[in-house]
Amino acid sequence: MIDPERGPFLFDTSAESWLLRAHDPLVDDWIRRYLSHYRLQISAATVMERIRGYALLWRRRHPEERHSVENARIAYLSNLDRVLPIDSAVAAVAGEISALLPNPPTSPKRARSFMEGRQERLVRWRFDAMIAATALLHRLPLIHNNAADFESIRNGIETAPLRFPALGPLELIRCSSLSA
Repeated sequence: MIDPERGPFLFDTSAESWLLRAHDPLVDDWIRRYLSHYRLQISAATVMERIRGYALLWRRRHPEERHSVENARIAYLSNLDRVLPIDSAVAAVAGEISALLPNPPTSPKRARSFMEGRQERLVRWRFDAMIAATALLHRLPLIHNNAADFESIRNGIETAPLRFPALGPLELIRCSSLSA
């Protein structure tokens, strides 16, 4: 188990969602202990990714069902804690990551109602590059639930250290290690 006092950490979009859905007393205890020492930190890319998700979901819903999506979006925005910006430094590192790894390493996601297309995977991949860049520049370990994509980014950075001078390795922590 990762000691919550070892933070602060940056939480990826997938980790943020995982924490909301996890119904595990060990996870609840971990996050409570973490929040007693640190604020929940996310990248502005996570906010963009979540709001994009709400907007897409809103468009797919029947008009009479849209109010619940809008209420969830407003609740999300109202409860944000610490959002780290995408400034020029983060944008530059994310651009380097995107150039180094132009194609998503994972296969399309599948859901009951759709199969993710190439464009959708590229959008998701760009968000991951921005989140990884935020973690690198703020020197924060990244908690995620998206191993294949972030491991590819970490490996890419390690193979091209001259493109990422003085940033060090991308430290990754899987959500499952919070309760294990």
